[in-house]
Amino acid sequence: MLRFLYVVVSFFVSILVTNVWLFRFNKETPYRGGDAINMIEEFAEYGLNTNIMYLVGFLKIVASIGLIIGLLKTKISIYSSLLMSILMIGAIYFHFKISDPAIKYFPSVLMLLCSIFIYFSSKKILNTN
Repeated sequence: MLRFLYVVVSFFVSILVTNVWLFRFNKETPYRGGDAINMIEEFAEYGLNTNIMYLVGFLKIVASIGLIIGLLKTKISIYSSLLMSILMIGAIYFHFKISDPAIKYFPSVLMLLCSIFIYFSSKKILNTN
């Protein structure tokens, strides 16, 4: 059962994060920080420049790919979920910093909780193999 949940949650996080950064990058969502209507405006709301935005996006895509690869090489999931957790803590911080309502950082909190689950699950799976 743990392995099944690990696979489902890994796909869930990877697909959602990839969707936001590759397909919804220039689209308005109810979760954008402040009054932003796209990713560039959202990072500007946080006081961050586009170089930081592209770095964060790159790292989130790398972590997302790592979560998928981690389904075959479990040890990679440990590092990918740790990276994703750190990035989600940053996202939560910036939403909080600009006083966004809780609904705006709900996806970041959900992704953080899922990443923590993946981290501990992958460690347990490695220890049982």
